[in-house]
Amino acid sequence: MPEHFLRTFRPDDASAVHRLHARHATADLVDVHSTMECLLDPDGVRGEMEAADWAVVAVDASGSVVGWGSLRSWTEDDGTRVYLSDGYVAPPARRHGLGRLLLRESEAVAAQLSAGHTESSPVVLGANASTVQGDRMALLERSGYRQVFTMVEMEHDGSPVQPRQMPDGITVRAATVADARALFALTTRVWAGRPFSTLPTEDGLRDWLSRSQLALFQVATIADRVVGLVAASRTPARIEIEDVQVDPDIQRRGLATAMLTRTLRTLTQQGTGPIRLHTEGHDPAGARSLYERLGFQVVREYHRYRKSLSR
Repeated sequence: MPEHFLRTFRPDDASAVHRLHARHATADLVDVHSTMECLLDPDGVRGEMEAADWAVVAVDASGSVVGWGSLRSWTEDDGTRVYLSDGYVAPPARRHGLGRLLLRESEAVAAQLSAGHTESSPVVLGANASTVQGDRMALLERSGYRQVFTMVEMEHDGSPVQPRQMPDGITVRAATVADARALFALTTRVWAGRPFSTLPTEDGLRDWLSRSQLALFQVATIADRVVGLVAASRTPARIEIEDVQVDPDIQRRGLATAMLTRTLRTLTQQGTGPIRLHTEGHDPAGARSLYERLGFQVVREYHRYRKSLSR
């Protein structure tokens, strides 16, 4: 059995991790257009690892990086404390226990970090795996994790879409950075009671707006009240519908359909190409059904796993 060692991630490991993923992208069935799991450049790798609670690389006897592991944590809106384990093992190093070692080490760190958690709210371990990561899915299930929900990534082929009529009394305009407070109020209403979620902050929404292509970020208003949004972006890697929200008081009136068809028409007029988005697979608010009616099809599923953390 090959020897592998774990050591703390260093900033200069970022390039090695990036090269590792790039080298095995074909074998890993990496989807270069994905909105869920993109291939990060070295700066992106460094930022993700340095923001984690714990991050290591796995090296072989020659000192070459063959994998990595990380742990990050947050508290969801219902008070649940989540410790999310992530990791990767290059194909040549798989089936030698390295993935199990990385998972076990991350769980041990989570147990240590959670020792000071005195609140009565649940503390759980989390992990993710897509439908093309059979080895990781099997590892998680053998380790006692269970699927709690699934995200689906969907694609539209970019063919022309017939726009739908906007509901009476509603105006649509391009968003501005000054809409951050109104969007926070809207998001608070839309996300109310949603499980497995953490509400973004007003500052986080303001930052998102400041980085967005505002011509593709549409808000719907009644008088001065923002009641809906559709945000899209176009990059060399993908065309993406980033978010769709409709105030609960306005739902079931065709607003989401009208805004989406308007955005899809704009995107297709600017140039052909697949358009991506992701949403909850179990369709709690009918979003997946809406996207399917407009021609989106599922291209990949991403399972979210949980298990209780023993402390």
